[in-house]
Amino acid sequence: MFIFAIFIASCGRLLGKLIVVLVMAASLVQFWQGEAVAEPLTKEAFVALLEKNHPIFEKERLTKSIEATEQRRYLGEVDWNVSSSLTWSREEATITAFSPDLTNALSLQTGLNKQFWDTGGRLSATYSINRSSSSFEQAPLFSYPERFYENSLELQYSQPLLRNMGGKLTRLQYDLKAYDVDVAGIQASENIEDFLANAISKYLDWVYLEEQKKIISRRLSLSRKEFERTQRKFNAFLVDSADVIRSKDALNTWRQNLGLVESQLSALRSELSVLAQSSLFLTGEPDFNLYSLQRPEALASAKARLESSSRILKILDLRKKQLDVNAIGVRETGKPDLSLIAAVTVKSAEEEAGDSFTFDKNDAAVGLQLSVPIENRTAKADYQRNRLQTLQLGKEREDVSLSLNASLSSLHTQLTKLMEVLELNREQIESARLRTIEETKIYEQGRGDLTFVIMSRDNEESAKLAYAENALNYQKLWLQYEALMDELYE
Repeated sequence: MFIFAIFIASCGRLLGKLIVVLVMAASLVQFWQGEAVAEPLTKEAFVALLEKNHPIFEKERLTKSIEATEQRRYLGEVDWNVSSSLTWSREEATITAFSPDLTNALSLQTGLNKQFWDTGGRLSATYSINRSSSSFEQAPLFSYPERFYENSLELQYSQPLLRNMGGKLTRLQYDLKAYDVDVAGIQASENIEDFLANAISKYLDWVYLEEQKKIISRRLSLSRKEFERTQRKFNAFLVDSADVIRSKDALNTWRQNLGLVESQLSALRSELSVLAQSSLFLTGEPDFNLYSLQRPEALASAKARLESSSRILKILDLRKKQLDVNAIGVRETGKPDLSLIAAVTVKSAEEEAGDSFTFDKNDAAVGLQLSVPIENRTAKADYQRNRLQTLQLGKEREDVSLSLNASLSSLHTQLTKLMEVLELNREQIESARLRTIEETKIYEQGRGDLTFVIMSRDNEESAKLAYAENALNYQKLWLQYEALMDELYE
């Protein structure tokens, strides 16, 4: 007997281990299959799925990167530039007494130049080597080499003294593009938030349809029980056939309502599944309290916060700053173009190639270059356009600010009033519930009609459906409120 007990205990331990192994194997299968187990989906989980799988997030983020890349192309203005040229020439003289009858020349020229943003100046360095050979039909009147080599190295610097002094025009486009980069980032967030507002609205529709399905299912269950009870009473000759017909009509009505909701729910599940690229919506359920309400802050406080945090207003403020920077450039182009130019050259020329690298000769030059447009109509027109654009942008900001505040006031009022309606809905549900109890008691005592019981129950369920619908409206209004305050996506 003792041995038999040990055997049973051993089998129990083996069976326990086998169960553990099977559970672990099932977990591994679910892990590899990914979404095999349907879990309730919160709103935050839904947004996380969208951000992980939907392409709009990466698409919008790339917009800023594209603008930043576009800005970097202006850095090419300050790159070192290398130039080179190779030239061969043949020249016949018109006055042969003083020059060769025929001259062949071969020259190679290489140079570097660079623009400086801090000063607006430009530095260039040019090195050239020339080989020239000459031929004479008659002896020249003076000594003239038949072949010589020349080398030269020139450094030149040009510094603007009025227009573009300090490099204002040189870096203007780069500075202006920086505002486009910032605007692109803000606009991308705004576009993503608009997308999320629309997607979350569909999620709330899913929550509402699931709640509607539960309410109708409960009412259908009551109708089915009522029909079965009425049928038994009819068989016992306690009620007439009219009550059976009434209870059956009520049952069929709620069957139809449930079928309609289920069809809408199935379509919405499929849409959300494609939108989030996840099969969780086909089998899972939402995890969201439709009746949990958030109260908005005081209207004056909300307006002040909206003024300081609105993305649209931030974009307009950046455009205003961009126009201010552009105005500096416009004023700069209206100035005379006065530049100081300095150049230094070292050179040498000999009949032998090896002797031509002594650089024993040098030249120097300093000069001022001035260019003044007489009427300066281009700069005047640009300045006037910039001024008008600034005025227009100011009016646009006022317009947008008024629209935002009007929308905020409307949403705030709707949210406040709808909270009062929801409170009335709760009172109506309780009243309908008590009436159903009383109507049922009266009917059970044989003093009432089944029609009143059915109507009372329908009123109770209709009140619950109205409560759910108003709760959905409140959640959607709150969603709009969050989007307006730019709190939906950060």
